[in-house]
This record gives sequence, structure tokens and C-alpha cells, in this order.
Amino acid sequence: MINFRYHVVSVIGIFVALAVGIVLGAGPLQARINSAMAPGEQTQAASEQAAELSAQASAEAAGLKELATARLGQSLAGKSVVVLTLPGARSEDVTSVRETLTGAGAQVVGAITLSDNWDSQAMSQYRTTLSTTLASHLSNPAAATASADAVIGYSIAQVVSSTDSESNLLSQILTDKTTPIMTIDEDPKGAGQMLVAIGPRPDAQGSKSTTAPAVERSADAWAGLGQAVGATSGVVLGDASAKGSLVAQLRAQGVAVTTVDSVGTTLGAVDTALALASPSASARAYGVGTGAQSAVPSGS
Repeated sequence: MINFRYHVVSVIGIFVALAVGIVLGAGPLQARINSAMAPGEQTQAASEQAAELSAQASAEAAGLKELATARLGQSLAGKSVVVLTLPGARSEDVTSVRETLTGAGAQVVGAITLSDNWDSQAMSQYRTTLSTTLASHLSNPAAATASADAVIGYSIAQVVSSTDSESNLLSQILTDKTTPIMTIDEDPKGAGQMLVAIGPRPDAQGSKSTTAPAVERSADAWAGLGQAVGATSGVVLGDASAKGSLVAQLRAQGVAVTTVDSVGTTLGAVDTALALASPSASARAYGVGTGAQSAVPSGS
């Protein structure tokens, strides 16, 4: 009998191929088709082709999710997860991950949204100054030698996993209304065991208003948060479609955290759950983007 992992990888291959097909719809074959059509016919043909590929991709994604559900079962039962929404992340992507985690038995006990102040390059000096105050209230011994951005990451992790006086003070500092690093959407009340950070899709910058200045993101901020997420055996889900993508940079730095790419896809949500089902505090990279070690976790 062909094993489950073979089925999953096969489905992933089809799913990725379909996605590539949509992106490359204007390639050589499409060019030959278009050359024989009037402009109106070209538009209609392109629309029909895109609709067909989208329907096929949706069907394959549904198949992947069904297979993953069978594999996961209730493997996350007893796991308490806090979801961190990073700047630019889409609400539907966060919802998809949450549904996948709870479907596998996990309890999502809290939700935090990080602001642009957390990873804006322009706010790096502010974070350095802030970290000096935060460090004196941290219980994690790693904070003693951590970078400023890692101190902020460890502070976030402590806030969601503890309710002692020091953690409450950290929470007040991080949520300060003047220059907040984060907002607490659902208070975990110290019950968070594992962190799942969800970043933006690769088109996040392009979807913003042209009148608003683009925010230059700090790879150091991502690395700092990655260290804290890794310490909880959690996952950072984001974009690694190019070498300059933030998850790709996180991987290149060798940060000890599990990373998953293809955010916004069924594959990304499924890989996140599978990775949590076989937790590790080491550097692991799943997906199909730059630096990925394998398409799906194999240890769960």
C-alpha cells in the first residue's frame, strides 16, 4: 500500500504546479494562444483559464486538508497555543491556521497583534531603548545576552505564559498606547504554551495604498521574535518566495525556530499544525520556498 506521506507529497506537488501555472499564465503557450485571438477573445480565454485553474487548485487544497486531517487526528490535544498576528498578515490566513489547529485538538487560548513598531526599521532605536527596561523584568536567562529585538520577543513570550507581577508589568510596557509594540486581542491569562506567529503574504506591500509610505521591515526583529517562538517549540509562518523574504532571511540566519512558508495556502496551515504535532526547539524549515528542507514535516 502506498503510504500516507506519499499521498500528501503527491497532492502538494499538484497543488504547487497549479499555483505556478496560474502565475505563468502569460508564458510561451499562452502567448501562442493569444496571438491567434482578437483582444476580446484573449481576455475571455484568460479569464476562463484562470477560473479553471483556481477551481482545480481549490479541489487539490481540499484534498490536502482532508489527508492532513486524517494524519493529524487529535495530535494537538492538550496543547495551548497563542497566535501572534504580524504586521500585514491577512485575517483570513489567521482564521485558516486557527481552524486547522483547533481541528487537531489544540486550544487557541490567546491572540496578539504586533504593530509596525515591532519590526519597522525606523523604530529600531526605540526598541533598543525599550529593551533595556524590559530586560530587567524577564525570567528567561537567555535575555541576559540577547539582542534588543530578542529581548522584546522573550517579553512577548513571557506575557502570554505567565501572570506574575513582572509579566503584568511587561504587558503594560508592550501595550503602551503611545507607542505600542502589540495589542492583546484575546488575553491568554498566562495559559500560552506555544506561539504561532503568522506573517504577511508576498503581495502585502503591493496591496497597500500608493499614498502610504512602505514600511521597511527589520530582519533582526523577525530573528529576535523567532528565538522566542523557538523557545516555546512554536512556529513562524510567513513568506519565503525569494531570498529577501523575511522567513527566508530567518532561515538563512539559522535561528533556532521552526519556519513554514506558503502563508495564505492550505499547505502553510497544514504544515504549521503538523510541525506543532512534532515540536522542536531546533531550526526546521517546511514548505516550498527558499531554504525549505522538506515540503511537509515527517515526524508527526
